[in-house]
Amino acid sequence: MTDKEVINYHLTNSYIESSSGTFFSGFCGALKDARKMTGRNIYTGAKDGTNHFGHLGSWLGTIGYLSLLDQIGGCFRRLSGPEVEENKSGIVKALKHFSNLDDNQIDAIYALRNSFAHDFSLQNVGRRPGLIHHFEVGNSSIEPLIVLPNDYWDGDLESKSKDNLTKINLQALGDEVEKLVKNLIQLNSESKVEIILENGKDELLKRYSFATGNKVI
Repeated sequence: MTDKEVINYHLTNSYIESSSGTFFSGFCGALKDARKMTGRNIYTGAKDGTNHFGHLGSWLGTIGYLSLLDQIGGCFRRLSGPEVEENKSGIVKALKHFSNLDDNQIDAIYALRNSFAHDFSLQNVGRRPGLIHHFEVGNSSIEPLIVLPNDYWDGDLESKSKDNLTKINLQALGDEVEKLVKNLIQLNSESKVEIILENGKDELLKRYSFATGNKVI
């Protein structure tokens, strides 16, 4: 398979069943789990009122979406995309290459990922001001994705207030990741995506392909 075909397989192969088991892309497996946990259609990502397993503001579902961004940024870049420092996290690289968010918004999402994934909290004290946030998270169909404070929090617990609060709408964050995934698939169909893993397509297939004895959704 060509690089383009391998990328498409990785991004779209939900399940291939055989007599020896069920094979699937870890990307697709994680995407379905994130959708299920956030009350979406597991095949399309559309908001689904019949999915009563999860809800659109789920923290765990959001962690799933954020982990996918980390994987995307660690595996792919957009040809003729922006220059991003090599030491940046995968989540920052993914958002810079495949979304239209600005640097401040990207930093806030990265800080939220750290807050959720490291200790399931709503504050992050990073190494620079753009990564220092205390959060309020919501679930709204009309509120914006991110509302940044006029004056950033300084990381001191005693100085936390509504005036230096960063607000993130988790429903809109799920929408943003779904949009990014569609953009990534479309760009690959136009031969505008490349694999950045050290061992290229072989590593993508071997590192992110999984097998199970039973089909799991």
